[in-house]
Amino acid sequence: MATPVIAPDPSRRRVRRLPEWSIAAFIAVAVALIATVPRLINDRFYYAGDMLESFVPSWHRIGTELRSGHWLAMNPDAWVGGNYAGEAAYGLYNPVNLANYVLTSYFENLSVAAYVVMVEFLALFAVATFLLCREYGARRGPALLAGLTLPFGGFTLFYEAGGWPSGMMAVAWVTLFWWSALRLSRGRTNPFFTFVIGALTVSMGNPYAALGAVIVLAGIGLELLLERRFRRLLVVVATGACAGSAALVTYLPLFLSVEVTTRAGSTGISNDAFLQPQFGGLAGLSSPTYFPVIMTFGGPIEVLPSLYLGWFVLPLLPFIRWGRIRALFASPRFRATYGRRLVSLAAITVVFLLFTFGPSNVGMFRWPIRLVEYLYLGLIVALSLSMSLGLARDHVRRRLTLSSVTIAIGFYLAFASSPALTGRHTVATVIVLLLAVASYLSWRRWSTGGLVTALTLGTVTVMSFQVFTLSVDVIADSRQDPSSTARLSEQTDRYQGTVLQLAELEDTNPSDITEGRILFGNEILASTVDSSVNSYTGIGFTDFQNALCMDYRGAVCPELYDALWQPVNGDIDIPLVDYLRVDTLVVQDALLPEVAAASAPPGWRITERDDVRTVMQRNEISRLPGTVSYTSPGVLVAEGDSSAQSESVRTSGTGGDISFARLAWPGYTATIDGVDIPANAGWHGLLEVTVPPGDHELAISFAPPRQRLSIAAYALAAVAALLLTVVDIAYRRRKVSVRKRAQEEADTVAS
Repeated sequence: MATPVIAPDPSRRRVRRLPEWSIAAFIAVAVALIATVPRLINDRFYYAGDMLESFVPSWHRIGTELRSGHWLAMNPDAWVGGNYAGEAAYGLYNPVNLANYVLTSYFENLSVAAYVVMVEFLALFAVATFLLCREYGARRGPALLAGLTLPFGGFTLFYEAGGWPSGMMAVAWVTLFWWSALRLSRGRTNPFFTFVIGALTVSMGNPYAALGAVIVLAGIGLELLLERRFRRLLVVVATGACAGSAALVTYLPLFLSVEVTTRAGSTGISNDAFLQPQFGGLAGLSSPTYFPVIMTFGGPIEVLPSLYLGWFVLPLLPFIRWGRIRALFASPRFRATYGRRLVSLAAITVVFLLFTFGPSNVGMFRWPIRLVEYLYLGLIVALSLSMSLGLARDHVRRRLTLSSVTIAIGFYLAFASSPALTGRHTVATVIVLLLAVASYLSWRRWSTGGLVTALTLGTVTVMSFQVFTLSVDVIADSRQDPSSTARLSEQTDRYQGTVLQLAELEDTNPSDITEGRILFGNEILASTVDSSVNSYTGIGFTDFQNALCMDYRGAVCPELYDALWQPVNGDIDIPLVDYLRVDTLVVQDALLPEVAAASAPPGWRITERDDVRTVMQRNEISRLPGTVSYTSPGVLVAEGDSSAQSESVRTSGTGGDISFARLAWPGYTATIDGVDIPANAGWHGLLEVTVPPGDHELAISFAPPRQRLSIAAYALAAVAALLLTVVDIAYRRRKVSVRKRAQEEADTVAS
C-alpha cells in the first residue's frame, strides 16, 4: 500500500499488524452479508429490469450449452436476440463471465442465481474501492468505510445490482483496474498483472467499462507526465494498449454488424434529457429518500434514489480538518512528495463529473447517469483521504449545527421533489439524525474504530429502510416475473418447434407473467422451448423487427396476426408464418380477443385456450430439413447436418434461392461444394443463398466478423505484455542492484 499522507497512529498498531488481504477478505464477507438484506426483504430485489428480461435467462442458456461443450457466439433459436457476439454485452471472451454463466445454469431459481452473481460483484467493488483508497494513501479505517459504503449507493444498488448487471460488473472491474494501473505506475506490480485485470475489464462486455479504463489510464498518464516519469508512463501506456486489444474480440462484431441493427446512425452528440442528472442533485446525495427530477422510464420524477451516495457523507464534511488540508497543500514538501500523486485522482474524478452531467447521448454512449457511480468512486476516495487526517474536535457546537443543516437540506430536497412522500421523508430524516448522534458518540468514545462501525451500521439501517419502502411500492404496483425454470417449463412444455407469441406488455396482467403463461424478452429461454421468435435485444435487427412490428422485448402489435397469413412477397408466395417456420402460435387474448373466439386457420389446430392465451399448433411440421424455410420452385433439398452456428444440406434440381429461418447477421458465410458463394439478407432479413443447378453440397456457417484477426491481435498483445513484464522486472532489479552497490561503495568510503 502507499505511504499514508500523515504519520500513523500508534494506538492502531494491533490493527496494522493484520495483513492487508485479511482486511480485504473481511470487507468481501461483510458486503456479501449486507447485500443479503435486500433479498431477505424482497426475494426478487436482484431480479428486475434487464436482469430478468435479458441477462439471466441468456446466462442460463449459454451456461447450459457450455456444459455440453458448445460455445455460443450465435444462437439462431433466439432470433433477434441470438447474436451473442454482436450484442457484446454478454462478454463471451471473458472467462469470469463464462464461469458465472455455467454457475447460473445449475440454478432452478433464476432470482437466486442473479443474487449470487451480483453479490460477487458488489463484494469485488467493495474490495477494489478499499484497495484503491489504500493505494492513494488512506488509512485502513476510512478506506474500509469507503469499501463498505460505495456498493450500497442508490444507483449502484437499485439500478445496477437490481436490474443492470452489466453495469454492476463494469464499475467493479474499472475500480480494480484503477487500483492495478495505479500500482503499476508506482512500480508496485508488474505489467502482466495489470494487463490481465485490464483485459478482464474491457472484455466483460459493457462499453462503459472500456470508457472507464481509458479515462483511468489518461488520468494516471497525466500524473506520470507531470512527474516526468517517462519510462513508467511508457510502461503504463503499453500495458493499457495491450489490455485494450480485448476490445477487438469484444466489440468488433458489434461495430461490423451495426448497419443492420437499430443502433445504426448512433453517432454525434445530442441531448434528449433522458436519464441526465442535474448538477444540483448532488446536494441530495446524503438524503435516503431524495428522488431527483430526472426524465426516466416512468416520467420526469425518479422512483429510485439514483443520486444517493451515503447518509453520512455531507453531514461529515463539517468535521473534516479543512485547515489541515490547506496547510498540507501549502507545504512545498507535501506538494513535491504527495501532491502530484493526487493528480490522477483529481483528473479522473473531474472527467467522470463532466460525463455524468453532460449531454444524454455521446455517440453510442447514452444515459449519463450511468457514470454517477464512477464520479462517486472518486469522491469517496477523496473523503477517505480527508478522514485519514483525523476529524476535528474543536468548535463542536458549530460543526454539529452545520451537520444538522445538511440533513435539513436533504429533507427539503426530498420533500420538494416528491411531496406526496412527506411522511417517508420525515421518517428517513429522523433515522439519519439518530444515526448521526450515535455515530458522534461512538467517535467520541471509541475514536475512528467506533466511528467506522457506527457509520457502517447506519448504512445497513438506511439501506434496509430504502429497500423496504421501495419494495412496498414495487409489490403494490408491478409485475412479479417468473424465476423458476420448472414453472417456466411447466407452462411451455406443450409448445413444439419454433414459438411465436403475439402479446403486448402493457396489456398483460402481472399474474399472467408470474405464472409463465405470457413471457417477454428472454424469459422463455430458461424453459424447455428450443426456439422463440420473441426475445430481448440490445441492438435489434431493423428489417426483421419492422416486418414483425416487434419491439426490443419481443412485444408485437395486433396487426401482425393478419400479416402472418399473407404471402411474404410476389417472389416468395408462401405465408409469413411458413417463411419463419413457426410451429406454435401463442396469442394473448387481451391483444386479439377476436382470435380467441375464432377457430384456428387451415392447417392449424387450437391446443389450449383459456382466459389469458390461445395456443395454436401446426397439424403437420415442415418437411424441409434443418432451418430451411423456403426453396424456389425446382430446387430440392435433402437433410444434412445442423447446429447453432453451421448447417449443411444437399441440393438438386434446376437451381434457385434457398431461405433459412435464420437472421442474416454479418458473419454468415456459404459454400457450394467448398467454394465460397454470397450469403445474403433476403426478405425481412432472413438468410438467403442462391444455388446453381445440379447436385451440390451447400454449407452455411457463422463466425463473428474478423474473429481470427481479433483473436490473433489479442494473443499477440498478451505475449507483448508478458515480454514487457520480463523487461520491466529485469530493469527494476538492475536499478535496485546499482543503488545497492552505490550505497555499499558510499559506506566503504565513509568507513
